[in-house]
Amino acid sequence: MQELIQKGTLGGFKGDSKIFSGEVSVDMAFKANEWRDFSGGLVRFSPKARSAWHTHPKGQTLLVLEGAIITGTETGQVQVAKKGDVISCPPNLKHWHGALDDEAGMHLALTSEIDGKNVTWLKKVSDKEYNKALIRAKNQN
Repeated sequence: MQELIQKGTLGGFKGDSKIFSGEVSVDMAFKANEWRDFSGGLVRFSPKARSAWHTHPKGQTLLVLEGAIITGTETGQVQVAKKGDVISCPPNLKHWHGALDDEAGMHLALTSEIDGKNVTWLKKVSDKEYNKALIRAKNQN
């Protein structure tokens, strides 16, 4: 049977300062279940806000819904995705994502699970790492 999940019924939370820098909010859109091995969440980043470094055992797809999202990988790749763009992150790639320094952003995170686990959080992205990524992103344009 088809199910309607109304906005806000699964709750949300402010980003924990142990794994996010700056103002971040997460609203759960839907959870994984017996026939869907991924969950969805709306993640809003204020300017300069970002996640910590992390990996996903089965990958993640981000659909940018508002503003811009910057993402970086441990290999030094930096990309900026705008509204309507999609970021595809393969399994176990160490990465982070967040907003630009002068623009907020929001994405829908579609995150697959293996045995109920969808993320491994690592250390926070330092201001130095973030600023270096911003410079690299601006030089690409």
